[in-house]
Amino acid sequence: MNRAIARAFVCLAAWAACAAGAHAATQRDANSKSPTVYKWIDEQGAVHYGDQVPPQYANQDKTILNSQGVPVKTIPGRRTPEQQDAEAAQRTADDHARETAALAHRRDQNLLATYLSVDEIEALRDRRAEILDAQARVTSQYLEQLRGRQKQLEQQASHFKPYNTTPNAAIMPERVAEDLVHATADIATQQRNLDVKRQELDKLKAQFASDIARFKELKRIEAEYNRTGSGAHN
Repeated sequence: MNRAIARAFVCLAAWAACAAGAHAATQRDANSKSPTVYKWIDEQGAVHYGDQVPPQYANQDKTILNSQGVPVKTIPGRRTPEQQDAEAAQRTADDHARETAALAHRRDQNLLATYLSVDEIEALRDRRAEILDAQARVTSQYLEQLRGRQKQLEQQASHFKPYNTTPNAAIMPERVAEDLVHATADIATQQRNLDVKRQELDKLKAQFASDIARFKELKRIEAEYNRTGSGAHN
């Protein structure tokens, strides 16, 4: 019975020693924890460090540093409406720049994945340009027919009022007037269509010219990389 009690006291003493050690370690960790270090800039642009930020700089941007002096967090200060607008504009500009860069990257990837040579790009350009050019020719021919029809109607209309100022000239027949109006409207419509086709053709050629120039640049960069890479390995 005495032995059992003795063993119990030994276990209890061991547990107490472990608990005391753990508590002491916790206290050491708590006592050794580094204070928070702030970094801020005054109105003269001088940089300051400290474990507290003076009240007069409480509304400015502050940076928290770790024990090695490395910034780990930024606490933004108060912003005026003008500053908020400027920062919003900057974020918009940054987003646009990132989007533009992403689009350019995808374009480069598509160029390299789609074509093997400049000749392939030029061949596709010529095929598409021929389609638009053919459509423009058809529209142009139709315009010539409409203008010929308009000229005939104008000749007919010249015999009637108000184009013919002769006192005894007859009133223009309603059919002739309607045909002339329709012909004039059709000419305007087809002229717009022709202009659109020509603009599309110009845009197509400009886009392909840009693609060809960029493809050549990418191939030049690729060749330079391969050359310098091979030289480095050798």
